[in-house]
Amino acid sequence: MRYFINTYRTPKPGQYAAVIKGVKESIKAIGRPGYVTIPVSGPMPWATSAAVGGTVGGFQTLDEVDALMDDLVADDMAGLATWDELSAMCDQVNNSVSRIVSPAWTPLEGFVPKIVSRTFLTAKPGKARELTEFLLEWSEEIDIRGNTIVSVSLGGQISAIRVSRLVESLQALEDLNGQIGASPRVQQLTELISAPAIRSVARITYLNQP
Repeated sequence: MRYFINTYRTPKPGQYAAVIKGVKESIKAIGRPGYVTIPVSGPMPWATSAAVGGTVGGFQTLDEVDALMDDLVADDMAGLATWDELSAMCDQVNNSVSRIVSPAWTPLEGFVPKIVSRTFLTAKPGKARELTEFLLEWSEEIDIRGNTIVSVSLGGQISAIRVSRLVESLQALEDLNGQIGASPRVQQLTELISAPAIRSVARITYLNQP
């Protein structure tokens, strides 16, 4: 299995640029693949503030995630002290660890993602495994110049599944969404989920990829 960590930080007024820069430096210091995002179109923009996202990947096992957490609390909490400096500029901070269930992706030559679309789905009771398998099959059929990642969070709602797509532009995402919307699989999807899907779209401001 492979894993990644997402952080979500809601900057205080006047601190947005500083938080973006701080998240970038934090990811660079960790030294793993990752990226920083800012919202383009949030899932509930009328109800939530714009959050700066940070994603760190490249974890092949949970032991590697444990090791990163150990580093944060080592040397009299030195890592957490640095974390606190960034958190002090925010109204809210949270993080999650997720397991990737989709196959490993071979990067395309010259591919530099700019946009991340995340679709959040909740399976009907007893349908989580079936929904996951369905999404993996569908992902193989979609014509996309980019990367599709199907994942589940270790915390939160057990039946929730996230489909993330990294593409090169908003227009590429719009074309992709049109392709998905026209698929006959949409009807099958509605039979497996308990509520309408929720989507967020974000712009990558910093990228560290292998």
